[in-house]
Amino acid sequence: MKKLLILYLALFCGQVWAQKAKPINSIKELVDSITTIVQQKKIPGLMLGITNRDSVLYAGGIGYADLNAHRRVNKQTLFRMGSITKSIVALAIMKLAENGKIRLTDKLRDLAPEIPVHNPWESTNPVQVVNLLEHTTGFDDFKLNRMYSLAPTELDARQMMRLQTSSMICRWRPSERFSYNNVNYAILGYLIAKLSGISYDRYLTETIMRPLGMVHSNFNLYSQHPLLDAKEYTMQEGKLQLVPSATFLIGPAGALWSDAEDMVRLIQCFLGNTHGVIRQSSLERMEQPQSSLSARAGIRSGYGAGTEDFDGFRGHSGILGTFRSCYRYNRDLGLGFVVCSNGNGLATIESLITTFLLQGRSLPKGKTTALDKKAITPYLGYYQVENPRFKILGFVDRLLLLKVEQEDDTVQFNMLVKKFKVLPTGPLIFTNSAFNTSTIVFLKNGNKRILVMNGRYCEQVSGIWALTSRSILLVSCLLAVLSFMPPY
Repeated sequence: MKKLLILYLALFCGQVWAQKAKPINSIKELVDSITTIVQQKKIPGLMLGITNRDSVLYAGGIGYADLNAHRRVNKQTLFRMGSITKSIVALAIMKLAENGKIRLTDKLRDLAPEIPVHNPWESTNPVQVVNLLEHTTGFDDFKLNRMYSLAPTELDARQMMRLQTSSMICRWRPSERFSYNNVNYAILGYLIAKLSGISYDRYLTETIMRPLGMVHSNFNLYSQHPLLDAKEYTMQEGKLQLVPSATFLIGPAGALWSDAEDMVRLIQCFLGNTHGVIRQSSLERMEQPQSSLSARAGIRSGYGAGTEDFDGFRGHSGILGTFRSCYRYNRDLGLGFVVCSNGNGLATIESLITTFLLQGRSLPKGKTTALDKKAITPYLGYYQVENPRFKILGFVDRLLLLKVEQEDDTVQFNMLVKKFKVLPTGPLIFTNSAFNTSTIVFLKNGNKRILVMNGRYCEQVSGIWALTSRSILLVSCLLAVLSFMPPY
């Protein structure tokens, strides 16, 4: 076993060295390298698009959309893009705002009092449109039986919204913490339909997609075009097996089917080639989170309105069934890409494309400052996560204990015995980004000291309590396991 591990590491390191020794210098070489990864990782099919602001550099596919029919992926093969749908929904909300139909500061209670939201802090912290866009409502995320169905099902925006009622309970004050949530976009889809007078998907299609040149995409809740849609596959016993296409019950959160030809048009829009569909100021607003405590404390990275940061790029990722997707863009570089697979993930393809696009180019780095030792001292100690995406799994998030330490003139985080340094970029603001983007902030919320790191909202806890409680839990789990073991 040990020899096998050494051999694997040697082969892996040799492969990495070889890749570094031979940089990719053209789109053709990039596509050839991606094709090799697809074959090695047994990815059945892959959609790929690369574009600049005005010209498509590549739009096509690799591998198969349907293995049984030997139907290959091409530039018009439709893939399920999952949560990338949220970017288009956010564009639609911004369009409605430009037309005076809605404001991001509008209270949900005033716009749609029929939506059964339970918010104990309504008088001081009402749920606003911006909270839905930026995932700062405090809602629990979907319940599994309210997200998928194996039966082909048609639902309108109201039905999809009502299906998520059990999750529309604020677990903390709105405008306080980020917590990614599909239910928020189910509500936004309903608002689009209510304010426009037509179905949400028709509004998105007629107002956003068709004017951008996205002529093939749709928002079907399940596969309805067997000769165009990619099929889903999973690996079982070393072989790719077909997976049934489920109905997705929260359309505005992830129903988009799209192809490489259409997705590069969407990326060009975010690069500034909007065809008059959306104002530049609206795109910029989508990139600037504003509603959370961390945003108000100076953190400008993270999830804005339907887009988020990816260390030098912006975009969104998606997961639906066995589909894995992502698009990224950088307006300063004028470049972006999209990739989506129908099985076995994306492996290292995203980082390979990013490296290629950055080759010979440099992105601006933020400035760092000297550490304010006096300011950081009260914030040293232990922290636990307090913004779980799913309430039922909150105890798992809280098990992760983070220790903040100061060593000489630096601050370091100790997580699971792994330490890493963070650099100050402002008063109580830090970065662990390669581009010095501010991603970490310490702040007060009432009488509690808070650490927000890459969207994770953590509260300071007593070191004795934190270590003791986790030790007790560990012993309890061990005893539970031993109780099921048969006696000798």
